[in-house]
Amino acid sequence: MQEAVKATSAVPVREWLKKNATTVASYGGLIFCILLFTIVTPLKGESIWSAEKLGTLMSNVIVTALMSVGAVFIYAMGNLDISIGKQIGIYATLMVVLGNTTGSLVPGILLCILLSLVFAVINGASGPLLNIIPIIPSVVVMQVLSGIITIIYATLGTRSVTLRTVDYGVFKSPLLMLAVLVVEIVAAVFLFNYTRVGKYAKMLGANKTAAVQSGVSLLKFRLLCYMIAGICFVVAAIFQMGYTGSASDSTGTGFEMNIMVSLILGGMPISGGMRSRISAAVVGSFTFALLDVGLPLIGLPTRMTFIAKAVIFLIVVLITSRKKGGALPR
Repeated sequence: MQEAVKATSAVPVREWLKKNATTVASYGGLIFCILLFTIVTPLKGESIWSAEKLGTLMSNVIVTALMSVGAVFIYAMGNLDISIGKQIGIYATLMVVLGNTTGSLVPGILLCILLSLVFAVINGASGPLLNIIPIIPSVVVMQVLSGIITIIYATLGTRSVTLRTVDYGVFKSPLLMLAVLVVEIVAAVFLFNYTRVGKYAKMLGANKTAAVQSGVSLLKFRLLCYMIAGICFVVAAIFQMGYTGSASDSTGTGFEMNIMVSLILGGMPISGGMRSRISAAVVGSFTFALLDVGLPLIGLPTRMTFIAKAVIFLIVVLITSRKKGGALPR
């Protein structure tokens, strides 16, 4: 009798674990990283929670999380945007150049917001209007921005520019970083979970044909999702530029891959859909930042950290993103 009761009580637990395997894996990975680096890094000479490393960790988390939260709206639809890194690069460059010219960051920020809306229209509308896969427009935007950035720095005669006329110390404040991140997360959660924008984004990711046949405007909600993401990218660029007070021709390089890795580590399905959630961006960003800062501290050579993160990424994808048929999502 007791064995029957135990077996019966174990069924809901197994069902819950099966249903929430991705969430358990993502949070478990974060907890494991925290425990690992908390215990091991002091033995290697410097704790990951020292003032210097904590500042580096905080800046990495904030920029990655600000970008990733916005990217959730794109990934939820089953789309990829590989122009994000170059967008961050052009935004940071314009803020520094216009900041030095005008003595204020406001003109640069306003221009970047306007540009983000232009890129959102290109990336969001080109697919439905031209009947091409969504990643193609982002490839075009990435290449165009790469060329523009090259021209800007060639004209300036340098590979980096420093903000000289504006005090950017405020952007290094951990309290400001945390406050901005919290505000963005709260706004994103509201839009994603309690408005049609998030609901329809997940519907488009789950089944685009069914969503369109249900009356969802593919063009309208794709544009809205890309615009929301674009604003988040501008906010991330502000802190990326503000933390160092500079920009270079390599600023933002690889950020689109950092976002992808962070979202996957946080449990975000590659194909988007109803399992998409904002928390994946936050959890994944913290895990990615811990790996980025912690792996060198435990003695892993810098070059090997890329391999280690790639292996971890592959394992997480295989665990969390496989379909029943055995193939990875599109």
